[in-house]
Amino acid sequence: MDQALAGLRDQQARLQARRTELLAILRAGAAGQGAAGPGAAGAGQGAAGPGAAGAGLAGQGAAGVAPAYTGVLPPYPGMAAGPGGAGPGGAGHGVPAREVSPGAAKNVLLILGGLLLTVAAVVFTVVSWGQMSMAGRAAVLAAFTALVMLAPVVLIRRRLTATAETVAGLAVVLLLLDGYAARRVGFLGLDALDALHYTAGVLGLTALILVAYARGTRLRGPAPVAVVLAQPVLPLLTGDLPETWLVAMLVATAALDVPLVRYGRGAVRVTAAVAGSGVATLALLVGAVDALGSPSVGQALVRSAPLVALALLGGFVTWLLARPGKAQGETWAAVVTVGTALTLIAVPAALAQPVLDDGPGTDWRPLAYLVPALAVVLAAGRLPWRRVRSAGMATGGVVALLATLVVLPRLVSTLVAPLAWVDVLWTGTWNGRQWQPFEMARPADVVVLGTLAAGFGLLAVAVRGAGGWPTPMKGAVSSGAPVSPAPMKGAASSGAPVSPAPVPLAPVSPASVSSAPVSGALGSRGPAVDVLVSRVLVVGALVAGVLMVAVAPQAFAMPYPAALAVQVVLAVAPAVAATLGRAPWWAVACALVAGPASVRAAAYAFGSEPATLIALPILAAAAAAMALMARVKGLRVWGLGFVALFLGLEAVAVGFSLGLRVLVAASVGFAVAGVLVLLMSLWAGGANGLRYAGTLLLLLASWLRLGADEVTVVEAYTVPCSLVLLGSGWLRRRRAPVSSWAAYGAGLSFTMLPSLVVVYSDMEWRRSLALGVVALAALFAGARSRLQAPTVAGGVVLAGVVVRELAPYVSEMLLAVPRWVPIAVGGVLLVVVGATYEARMRDLRRVRDVLRAMG
Repeated sequence: MDQALAGLRDQQARLQARRTELLAILRAGAAGQGAAGPGAAGAGQGAAGPGAAGAGLAGQGAAGVAPAYTGVLPPYPGMAAGPGGAGPGGAGHGVPAREVSPGAAKNVLLILGGLLLTVAAVVFTVVSWGQMSMAGRAAVLAAFTALVMLAPVVLIRRRLTATAETVAGLAVVLLLLDGYAARRVGFLGLDALDALHYTAGVLGLTALILVAYARGTRLRGPAPVAVVLAQPVLPLLTGDLPETWLVAMLVATAALDVPLVRYGRGAVRVTAAVAGSGVATLALLVGAVDALGSPSVGQALVRSAPLVALALLGGFVTWLLARPGKAQGETWAAVVTVGTALTLIAVPAALAQPVLDDGPGTDWRPLAYLVPALAVVLAAGRLPWRRVRSAGMATGGVVALLATLVVLPRLVSTLVAPLAWVDVLWTGTWNGRQWQPFEMARPADVVVLGTLAAGFGLLAVAVRGAGGWPTPMKGAVSSGAPVSPAPMKGAASSGAPVSPAPVPLAPVSPASVSSAPVSGALGSRGPAVDVLVSRVLVVGALVAGVLMVAVAPQAFAMPYPAALAVQVVLAVAPAVAATLGRAPWWAVACALVAGPASVRAAAYAFGSEPATLIALPILAAAAAAMALMARVKGLRVWGLGFVALFLGLEAVAVGFSLGLRVLVAASVGFAVAGVLVLLMSLWAGGANGLRYAGTLLLLLASWLRLGADEVTVVEAYTVPCSLVLLGSGWLRRRRAPVSSWAAYGAGLSFTMLPSLVVVYSDMEWRRSLALGVVALAALFAGARSRLQAPTVAGGVVLAGVVVRELAPYVSEMLLAVPRWVPIAVGGVLLVVVGATYEARMRDLRRVRDVLRAMG
């Protein structure tokens, strides 16, 4: 019994391998040869073998008899009979491996043979034609064409289908050569016809012949070729007519391809889809260029007519593809939607562009593209198919973005123009508004930004309204279609039979479904995504609106006081909105907009002294309101920073008004900001970040004051302060455990950093030596006591001193050696570092861990 079972398994493996090979041959179009040759018997065996073997085995088991296996089924050619047999080229059992299947080899031979015959026919017609008389030429070509077209009929009767397809392909070439030859020799006066019209006639007649030939012979090749040949017929008939007629014929050709795609089968359907897509794309490109170049509205109407027909055709095709609800059809519908959306944008743009183009200096043309693009986005958002909706909205959004980018250079130039007036901070005098950007914003740019803001707002309302965009699930239920349970979806997609649900489904009303959330598995994005999209759109509308107001004063040439008032109001309004905002996302968005707007308003105010003294306190008050009353606590530090900034600038401006020098006024400004930040740190509960920032500002104020008085021995002023700070820090660490930066950071920095700056501007070697010794002592003390602040500060300052002292020698060495030596050294260094990258990273991590472990 074991031997019989082993034999049956071996036989089943051989039959399955043979079956796979025969199926490959059948798919390659060689079923006739397989039936006529020795494989026919094998095919029959492959079809009946496994079932028969299974039936026999079942019968033996039922009768209780297990006869020895004798190999009932004969082997197919190339395989030894009986269990364990081997064919030529194989040992043991199994089918010998073949790198090229017989069907593939046959197809290669047929294709090459047909190609050679085609080349020979072309050479005979074009090159050797002149060696025969007209009667001889006509007789040879006609006879050869007739023989080639009759040959497939004979080949089909002999079941040589693949060969018949190859010969039919040669017949197509010969038919086209007949048309060429007839015009070349002037047969029946054909040489007098227009070349384009004659070409269209030859292609159309050939296509009709191939359609009839395919129906008569049942060959699969001629029909797709006829579809391809028919594509240029209508466009060629336009001849020398204007491009509008060419676009119309292209649209008509694409429309004629739609029935072939809908009702055709096999290769005809695929060929018509590919050809129609190419023709429609060409119609869109040629038609858009032609329509957008119209010099008047009347001509734009005429040139846009084919594009309107193309848009209607695209909408109809989208509906046909997406309506069944299949994923593949919806994907192709999304591709068609891209072209349809572009067409819908191009038509209004072509009509509006001649009206908006009023000459140089008033470029309103971006509106011609922006408005229809936003309209397409809004319209596409109401489509019930997710992929189609996304494709339409994405296409409109991209066009709107490109239309907005046209005005971007002027917007940037206008926005940065007030920054030139900040030169008062390093000159100490108000020079007035003298600098102008390269190109100012125009009124058209303001309207573009306003339109963009309105579009964002409408989109946000559309997303939030009615719970987001419509979903395919809602449309299906509202139309009365039955809804299957979610578990049945996977079974249906896998092709398995689906049994009815054991529990009957209760009827669902459209109202209940439209108000209920639809799960993401059924095609809805979910409420969370809708909320996120709506928030992004609201922020986009806010930014576009702020930009519109920011550039409007310069675009419309407002007087300076009015323009400054607009800028201040623009900065204060978002700050107030951020202060009163309950939703964190809205408050943060308003604060992020208020920051740059406030900085630009401050820069705008520096255009005159009174404006500076008035505007800065107003901006500081708005920031203070945010710091004190913001409902989102995270914005309070944001407000404190802007309060310190604007009041510090106000102190600098007051110093300039009192006639103080630049460095002195700057020192006063830093001191005011530092004191404010330290007071804010006390109000905020002793925040370390604010204390460090305040200390740094006070240090900068003191250093600027020393520089203003041209003090050369800065250590006479810094060392006493540093000793006091270090002593207070030491006492503080004894009372409570605080970080070394809080205790010693200010004292070390107060002396060493100004001295390091002076070292780089002074040639005195004693200061370098003294500073190096102090830095080395601080480094040793920090390493011994495992304190982070002395270690880092001493190391940084010591490295700075060493670099300063070695710089002249390094410079001389680099000038003395050849130029290629530093490059080579750098290359070797990079190679070494790259080769030991992991080790170097481990060393850096050890240093980081050591510093972190310090107090």
